[in-house]
Amino acid sequence: MSVAGAESAVEAARGDVVLETRGLVKRFGGIVALNGVSIRLRRGRVTLLIGPNGSGKTTLVNVISGFIMPDEGQVIFRGRDITRLPPHERVKLGLVRTFQIPKPFQNLTVLENVLAAAEGNPGENPYIAGVSRGAWYRFEEEAARRAFSILDWVGLLPKWDTRASDLSGGQLKLLEIARAVMKGANTIIMDEPAAGVNPRLVHELFSRITSLARERGVTFLIIEHRIGLISEYVDYAYAMNMGEVIAEGRPEDVFNDPRVLESYLGG
Repeated sequence: MSVAGAESAVEAARGDVVLETRGLVKRFGGIVALNGVSIRLRRGRVTLLIGPNGSGKTTLVNVISGFIMPDEGQVIFRGRDITRLPPHERVKLGLVRTFQIPKPFQNLTVLENVLAAAEGNPGENPYIAGVSRGAWYRFEEEAARRAFSILDWVGLLPKWDTRASDLSGGQLKLLEIARAVMKGANTIIMDEPAAGVNPRLVHELFSRITSLARERGVTFLIIEHRIGLISEYVDYAYAMNMGEVIAEGRPEDVFNDPRVLESYLGG
């Protein structure tokens, strides 16, 4: 390959990076929770983050999503430095986080939960609503069409009129994804989506996740402990221990890395 061709390939690879952390450091008193952590997420890929308890995974996700500020380093999202942005501003840019325990509106239906995530409803502005009801009706109609389409993507369309309180654990995780996409997310961070989900439904959940990644270009960063169930759905993996990234690469290589095995065994 020529020098020009090599440079072009590097630029193309960089252009595929949606989110990047550069040398993140976070201290809590004398404890160094993150020690120079750098990772990259590529568009339309499912990236896995693993490590034993206390390895720094949650701290890293908290920094990426804006819940805590780093002492050093940067978070770059779609070419923009968002290190000091609050969480709600990151959400507006398309970076959305879900939590281990879903918190939908229990008494609302699946469709109503997704519609509640729609942004920019003119009916919420008393100055606009009183003047232009047509704009409000058009927004509601378009939001409903989009919500049904998203529910179809994630496999919840048959449950559109079911109350959230009646969904299974796996279906609640899918509802979280649907609400995030309705919010405008192009990058979703998920904290243990397989937790509390029947193993058979875990495969359905991750099949939907990979479908959204491949077909819709949604980028996922997933913290998960049940790696044996989900390894086939992951494109790239990072392993952490003691606040540092100790391995990265293809999932099977990371899972079998001696440093990773040792970190879990506590040796």
